[in-house]
Amino acid sequence: MTPFTSPSDPNATLRDLIYQEGDKVGVYSPENYPDAEIPIRQQRRMQRQSDYDDPRLAMTLTEVDGVLRWNDGYGYRRGTGLRRSRMGLGIEGEIIAPINFEKLEPSKIGDYLKSLDQKLTPQCNFDVPELGMRELVDGTWQKPGAKPNADGRILLFIHGTFSKNEMFLQEFAKTAEGQELLKKIQSKKNYNQVLGFDHATLALSPVLNAMDLARIFANCKADVDVICHSRGGLVTRWWFEQHDSRAGGESRAVLVGSPLAGTSMAAAPRLRAAVNLLTNVARVLEKAGGLASTTFPIFTVITGLLRVIASAGTIAAKTPVFDAAVALVPGLSAQALVRNNEELNRLNRDCTAVPGYFAVRSDFKPADPGWEFWKYFVHIGDRVKDWAADLVFDGANDLVVDTASMTVLAKPPRPVSIQKVHDFGQNGKVHHTVYFRQPETATFIEQCLQLK
Repeated sequence: MTPFTSPSDPNATLRDLIYQEGDKVGVYSPENYPDAEIPIRQQRRMQRQSDYDDPRLAMTLTEVDGVLRWNDGYGYRRGTGLRRSRMGLGIEGEIIAPINFEKLEPSKIGDYLKSLDQKLTPQCNFDVPELGMRELVDGTWQKPGAKPNADGRILLFIHGTFSKNEMFLQEFAKTAEGQELLKKIQSKKNYNQVLGFDHATLALSPVLNAMDLARIFANCKADVDVICHSRGGLVTRWWFEQHDSRAGGESRAVLVGSPLAGTSMAAAPRLRAAVNLLTNVARVLEKAGGLASTTFPIFTVITGLLRVIASAGTIAAKTPVFDAAVALVPGLSAQALVRNNEELNRLNRDCTAVPGYFAVRSDFKPADPGWEFWKYFVHIGDRVKDWAADLVFDGANDLVVDTASMTVLAKPPRPVSIQKVHDFGQNGKVHHTVYFRQPETATFIEQCLQLK
């Protein structure tokens, strides 16, 4: 792959990362777009017919007042000078990275999401979900297809969206408290078996993941504790509360940063702004050297989502088009913080058989100058009108999930309380992707699960 710019360009690293990760999901730089995918005869027709439905789509990342935003259309670089758009679309701001990709037909989006899931979570298996179960032995995840013990005590890890269970081990290993926790959970004094469930998070909804767990644990009599992150909390709740097929055994779960009532980031009206927010976050992490140490493949996610969104309409489209785009991604639509999310409405209507639930949450409010863009995506009362379309969160959040959503088990008039909550409060340190590298998180989990 040819780098798009010289290393002296301040955005060169960011741009090259976008192209490196985008290449994995069919998103390319203009110089590397595989024109051969479009037959010559078809290209000639496109030249003769201005109204021909060109399967090639283009978007451009630009920077305005220090904030990155994705735009429809094709801005490109010629020599050392910047040009706005070869199609005369008047793309605003400094051009950072133009991208090209082929439009996905509706019938192909499902297969594309599956391929994206398998890139993000290599151990997930659509045909045989049981192969997503692995056992942790001597600090290493073993071969796929582990079967739960029939009885005793089992600890199960359930990851979140775009993630995999290696994340837990890597993050806990960063602190002495996390390392101690890993030792204790692998001690036979606490658990007879430690498992991790790798599963698809885009092409499937949490309900279907929970049904897979029900089949895997059918007739098991073991006590099961769960440590889960983000969307994994919804998988856990659907399993424990609605699809538990075990023949007995108690249930407990530590829900870390989980969108129990949904997240604004997955809501259709805010999807465009959510992608812009993730892109700005990626740049901050890249400049701080954080991308190399994170297990969250952020540019693969961004470019993959952009391709799905653009295939459904345009990044500047009105809400109905974004409704369609979100609906095409079951794993996201199931997490949308909107009134008509019937999956969450049903889950939170009643919570009669409540397992032992514990929760960890944070209100991330960065003060570092590098996070200045943050104010454009969060409601602060006197936001600039020109940026109103970029609002993602109305209030406190951890960068990905609304803070208030992390402790909702049932809506009024029958609310149910979580047994114990560790609240990091308002801070500029703990956001959604770094919960498990915090000493306080490891200590809280150890206390809640009463590890020896």
